Amino acid sequence: MTEKTQSQYNIILSFMKDDIWYKASDLVEVLGVKETRTKELLRNLVEDGNLVDNGVTKGKKYKKIK
Repeated sequence: MTEKTQSQYNIILSFMKDDIWYKASDLVEVLGVKETRTKELLRNLVEDGNLVDNGVTKGKKYKKIK
């Protein structure tokens, strides 16, 4: 993993508050990257056990695991 990717993970995790669901589009501006890249980062954070998603394809949302 690159330093930039780790930095982006840290930005996502520090931005998200507990018990609030976020869409990828909520994080695009915070990260300053395209939505495709944001979704890739979120997917990886779910796989690593840092986030959970709501299991739907359209309108997928993510939440931080405490």
